[in-house]
Amino acid sequence: MTERPLVVNLMPHGPAYEFAPGERPDVSWVRPDGSWVGFWKREWPDLLGASVLRAGAPYDWEVWQPDLRADREYAETLETGVVHRLLPAIERPYRRGVRRWPGLDSESVLRRLGALRDRRILLVLHGFRVPFYGSLLKRLGPDRSWPILLVGHGICTVPSTELRGLHRPLTYLDLALEHQRLRRELRRVDAVTAPCTSADREISKVYRGPIERLTMGCEFDFWRPVPDKDIKRSLRAARGIGPSTLVLFASGNFVPEKQFDRLVEAVDQVRAGADVLLVLAGHGDARNTGALAALVGRLRHPERVLLHPYVTGERLRELYWSADVYVSTSTAEGSSVAVMKAMASGLPVLTTPVGETWERMHAHGVGAVIPVRDYARWTRAVEEALTGAVPPALDQAVAQAAYDWSHVATRFVGLVEGLLGGGRAGG
Repeated sequence: MTERPLVVNLMPHGPAYEFAPGERPDVSWVRPDGSWVGFWKREWPDLLGASVLRAGAPYDWEVWQPDLRADREYAETLETGVVHRLLPAIERPYRRGVRRWPGLDSESVLRRLGALRDRRILLVLHGFRVPFYGSLLKRLGPDRSWPILLVGHGICTVPSTELRGLHRPLTYLDLALEHQRLRRELRRVDAVTAPCTSADREISKVYRGPIERLTMGCEFDFWRPVPDKDIKRSLRAARGIGPSTLVLFASGNFVPEKQFDRLVEAVDQVRAGADVLLVLAGHGDARNTGALAALVGRLRHPERVLLHPYVTGERLRELYWSADVYVSTSTAEGSSVAVMKAMASGLPVLTTPVGETWERMHAHGVGAVIPVRDYARWTRAVEEALTGAVPPALDQAVAQAAYDWSHVATRFVGLVEGLLGGGRAGG
């Protein structure tokens, strides 16, 4: 029997233990000293793999995640057929230019790849400007027999673009040298994906091979509009929200790039007496989570903001179904899954002009745009929504064709088949 091709997905980071201190991941193991290691099933390669295998693609699919906590290799085969491995890793300094920057390193990853030299595989590197990938590509050398795909996630900014900022003299040299190093490293990659036009434009500054468009996705069978008004009314009533309240919803990791602090302040600046509520769901490290909670406590109208714990599945869907408008205020995005879920839920979206989801809304003339840093304009946009000027939502069929996992998986399978069948395309 012919061995099936193996798709190996290498992740750029370990499990996000710091975002859920004390919480056991979805899959976990107890170590001899009583501590534990584990991973959450929500990682992008796990979700993509589930969709690819569900579509009947003839591959074996593995996700390899370096983990500073792991004392040995841990592996679990998920119900989807995806194999997720945690591999021991260390943090070490990398010299990308003049300076040294910390990054993960894993000899276990290199050894496991070395053992697969004679197997037909596709190596998928998730993430852009990951120091470990440079050393890995160099170690693999030019004699490998299988192709490498780099998947650009989120913000893909090359060093030369950062040169436009105001820096110390040594930083300019550092960025210039890193730019040249990145260009040399990517010559060993056979294809790259970018989530949006801006990322495509950035990557093309350091890579001359094929750049394919690939976004994240969501399940439109699950993420759908609220079935009827009675359900929406009861969900709001259960949270003490009246039927006339304008409910804004935002969600994500509590990190500075999301600008949730600015969104909270913008809602606080809306005129006195306005019947508006911002529901903000997510999580972050202790510092960012604490700072956001403290900010809400200092507001003139703290009752306008509800900080909701991080939730998934049906509990998260209930928050979308309770809302009138979804708000995305990031300074940069690749392809926002949170916005995709809003589109699938039939919600209009108020967004900064970043990422693929904004590009699609712009192309179809829907949603409303707020400038990235004009925070007074954010307040005016909320006040306009209070008068009934709610922006139109993206058509469900358009959103589903773009973002349903089944369609994302189909595009990815086409890319895999081309690489496995045609060898290296980069240069």
